[in-house]
Amino acid sequence: MVEKQKKLKKLVLFVLAFGGSLITLFPFLWMLATSFKTNREVYSSGLSIIPKSLSLANYIKAFEVAPIFVYLMNSIMISVVTTIGVVITSLLAGYSLSRLHFPGRNIIFIAVLGTMMVPHQSSMIPSFIMLKNFGWLDSYKALIIPFLVYPFAVFMMRNFLLNLPKELEEAAHLDGCSRLQILYKIFLPLSKPAIASIIILNFTHVWNDFFWPLVMTKSVNMRTMQVGLSMLKNEFTLQWPLLMSATVVSAIPIFIIYILFQRFFVQGSVSSGVKG
Repeated sequence: MVEKQKKLKKLVLFVLAFGGSLITLFPFLWMLATSFKTNREVYSSGLSIIPKSLSLANYIKAFEVAPIFVYLMNSIMISVVTTIGVVITSLLAGYSLSRLHFPGRNIIFIAVLGTMMVPHQSSMIPSFIMLKNFGWLDSYKALIIPFLVYPFAVFMMRNFLLNLPKELEEAAHLDGCSRLQILYKIFLPLSKPAIASIIILNFTHVWNDFFWPLVMTKSVNMRTMQVGLSMLKNEFTLQWPLLMSATVVSAIPIFIIYILFQRFFVQGSVSSGVKG
């Protein structure tokens, strides 16, 4: 009887997981299928995810009617540079707040946590005025520099480094290593799970950001992929296959980043939240 209950429980969990996966994946499958359909087929086939024919016409047309390549390169550069900067700043700040003892350390950490509680929209107008006075509007500086520090990444890195044994640091000190050598040779290799988590979260956050690039840029050459998609939608309101093909192109870098770093993601997320 107990064995049957266990099998039934596993079956129920499998059905729920499978059903949840289908619900989650269906919008992506519909997006992919629609990118190959004609505009007439979209309205006649309803929610069908099987196109009648596979054609790259919508992808070719999307690159012809809008500078998709420019949008894509802007988003890639901004996301990559910002993510590299966030990894560096979060590693340095996390190491300082977790392994160094100095007056005001806890106050600084509380201040970092406080910035996570302030809505991004509430600082938009002061940020816009400040960047305008700097002469940074409609430039890469406005899209990159304000995001080189990510408070949540500092929080994750600090908590991850707190879980590492003190003996490693003490042994390195005995061997004559400096603080930077300890950080580079010991803690950096051990922090790969946390770094991978930060890369995935920050890259996704910057890549999908719409409001900030919309406000801070005005020229076509400075638009990111998300802003470009909105412009494409406004111009071609009823061309769903065209929009879906551009959206598929926009989603590819996110899938690549996740595939490259997903094996570290769960480990880093769990380890970063064990100890506060």
